[in-house]
Amino acid sequence: DERSDSDSEPAVLPSPPRALLVGDSTLLAVETYAATDGLQGFSHDLDVASCRTLGVASCGEPPRPPNAVETIRAATGPYDIVVVMAGYDEWWTSFPQSLEQVAAAAREVGSQTLLFLNFREGFGYVAPDGRIATEAFERNNETLERIAGSGALPELVVADWSGYSAGDVGDDWLADDGIHLTPLGAWAVGDYISRWIAHLSGRPCPTMPDGPTCENPDLAPDRPSRDVLLPDP
Repeated sequence: DERSDSDSEPAVLPSPPRALLVGDSTLLAVETYAATDGLQGFSHDLDVASCRTLGVASCGEPPRPPNAVETIRAATGPYDIVVVMAGYDEWWTSFPQSLEQVAAAAREVGSQTLLFLNFREGFGYVAPDGRIATEAFERNNETLERIAGSGALPELVVADWSGYSAGDVGDDWLADDGIHLTPLGAWAVGDYISRWIAHLSGRPCPTMPDGPTCENPDLAPDRPSRDVLLPDP
């Protein structure tokens, strides 16, 4: 039987993208718990700092870390994707403008995609200034969805980390405050980001390098188990 070109020639995958990951004390867990090996299938620079905000001055005692906008602009690009898991200390009044500034900074370093992990909801997290931030997380998530849906920032992709980490898995992945990550959660968020990037770049999931294009992890029916997430000792 004659074979078609599609049968005889292997598919050519897009090149692995280069990503800049910018985070606050939530994503800092990837570095704290030595879980950077969980970031697979792409090259990356990771810049994480506690109390990092998005576009306003970061919180905490001086010297305060640069905010996300400053961090992105200072990075050595170009990058294909900028990933942000930060802003838990950003109030809703400044969030819309800060989001626009983050997107503009990402474009300046060549990024065509801004992958933004949304905020955990349903917990009475107390911000460093003493304010209970529950409503801020809800309003910021509403802003993310509204702007992403409007097309005002076409590069914006919202990853539903709040929904993805809800339920029983959250008991193992999240600290008591419902925001910060446990060691297992650090590996889980690395796997989550890796699969999102594979999905957006048209590549297989890192755990299935010979498989089809990675599906949107928010639509996956199951969450990875501890045995899948943690590396062999």
